[in-house]
Amino acid sequence: MIGKRKNMGFTLIELLVAMAVVSIVMAAVVSAYQLQVRGKNTQDALTDMNQTARSALEIMTYEIRTAGCDPNRTADAGIVTADASQLDITMDIGDGASFEPDGDLDDPNERVSYTLNGGILERTTGVAGIAQPLARNVDALNFVYLDEDGNITATPAEVRTIEVAIVARSGETASGFMHSFTDTRNYQNLQGDVIFGPASATFDDSFRRLLLTKSITCYNMAN
Repeated sequence: MIGKRKNMGFTLIELLVAMAVVSIVMAAVVSAYQLQVRGKNTQDALTDMNQTARSALEIMTYEIRTAGCDPNRTADAGIVTADASQLDITMDIGDGASFEPDGDLDDPNERVSYTLNGGILERTTGVAGIAQPLARNVDALNFVYLDEDGNITATPAEVRTIEVAIVARSGETASGFMHSFTDTRNYQNLQGDVIFGPASATFDDSFRRLLLTKSITCYNMAN
C-alpha cells in the first residue's frame, strides 16, 4: 500500500499550486526585465540628448566668440541680426585652409546663422546660405543681447555679450519605451523669462527635456 501511494503522482491541487508559484515567479522575472529595458532606454535617450545639445552649444560658443573678427578692418564683420530666435554673425577668418583673414566675408563659415526650424537647430553658412542641422529634437532656442553695461539691447553694434538658451528633448516619449514621466516644468533663460513650457503651443509633457544656458562674451565686438 505504501509503494502504491508513492507512484500516484501529483494531485490537482498540487499542480494548481505549482502553476500559481511558477506564474508569480515568471511575472516577477518579466517585470524586472521590462524595468531594466526601460532603464537602459531612458539612460540612452538622456545621454544622446545631453551630448547632442552640449556639442551644439560648444560649436555656437566658439563661433559667437569669434563674431566681429576683422583684423584688417575692411570686412565690416560683426552681428548682422540680433533677434530672440535668430542670430546672424560674420567674421573674417579666411578660406579655411590658410586661416588667414583676407579682408572680406566671402569665404565659407565667415557668415553664420543660427535658427530653429521644425525642431531642428540649423546652422546656415556662406554667402549661398547652406543650412545644416546642428542638433535635432530642440524645442526652444533663445538669444538675449547685452551691451557693455550688461543692459539688454536690440542694436547689433552695441552687443558685447550674448546669452544663449537651448531646450532639447529626448527623441522618444516616455510611453512604452522608458520610465514613466510627465514634464510640467517652465524653462527659463538667464533673464528669468519663460521660453518654453506647458503654455507653449508645441508642448508635449511626455518628453524628457534638458535646458542649457550660457553667457558668451563677444571679444571682437569691443574693438
